[in-house]
Amino acid sequence: MKQDVITMGDCMRDTFLFPSIEEMEKPVSHEKIQSDEKFEEFLVFGLGDKITISEVDFSFGGTAGNVAVGLAKQGYKTSIISAVGSDGEELIDWLKKKNVSTENLKIYKNEKTSFSMIVSYKGERTIFVYHAFGPDSFRLPEKLNTNWLYLGPMAKGYERIFNSVTNQVIKNDLKVAINPGSVQIDAGAQSFGGLLKLISVIFLNRQEAQKLSGLSGVPAIKDIAKIINAAGPQIVVITDGKEGAYVYNATDFLKVGAYPGHRLDATGAGDAFASAFLGGLLKDLTLRDCLKWGVVNSASVIEKVGAQEGLLSAAVIARRAKEYRWLADTLRFS
Repeated sequence: MKQDVITMGDCMRDTFLFPSIEEMEKPVSHEKIQSDEKFEEFLVFGLGDKITISEVDFSFGGTAGNVAVGLAKQGYKTSIISAVGSDGEELIDWLKKKNVSTENLKIYKNEKTSFSMIVSYKGERTIFVYHAFGPDSFRLPEKLNTNWLYLGPMAKGYERIFNSVTNQVIKNDLKVAINPGSVQIDAGAQSFGGLLKLISVIFLNRQEAQKLSGLSGVPAIKDIAKIINAAGPQIVVITDGKEGAYVYNATDFLKVGAYPGHRLDATGAGDAFASAFLGGLLKDLTLRDCLKWGVVNSASVIEKVGAQEGLLSAAVIARRAKEYRWLADTLRFS
């Protein structure tokens, strides 16, 4: 069966830890912490300390899994290319329950499934990740029977996957969306090879986008987007947290501000945004409406624990995007 979107990358188990705020706010010693950075950007605890966990939660995540589930929630036919260990049956059952095809999900016996430990504190999170499988572990079918391919962050060795994907994109006229990870961004745009010119949509946060652009200082987002667009990707999408999100396609530069939501846990916000933006594109919505869909979906996800619990259906996203009174200063065109 032909899919609307196939995602490729990690799927994993997520364990969320909520440390006691009272204990985390105790000084770790009588010595003053010296740092040029804002203290709020650090979680500090003493070596050997026992930190009380006030709450714990378990779910599933990984960029490829999150985006596949997000698109399936919107009614699209999705499949995932990834790998799990012999302990991955529960994860596979979860994906099937969410209407994601697992025919290209490879199971490795005597191996453990990738997992993450997520320390959630005041709406932000610090993630400890165990990647059990690299790109060489993914089973790429001889033909990608899909309209779109979504590539998530990948570990070292991704070049072989990118080369194989490039051949299939050209041969089968596929559209590619990508959310590169730190490995690809650190290696630079040239490491994408021939795939770079074939990318329909690239998703980045502001920090990632600036690094990929090579610009130093505090450049304007439009300048960052222009450089990335000129390198190949047709549509450059840049998220900027509470400031909202931007899109540039060599003709239009658009911004949509954040959609209101109570921030409980930020995990999966970027994936939720990407799945809704891409879902809007599949419906031939305008780029501005796609941005609205993205921020609406991400705002819902941060109100729940985990990357998938708050994902919305297309009908709910559309209704919220239409009914919300977007303030004039949150919508920008230039």
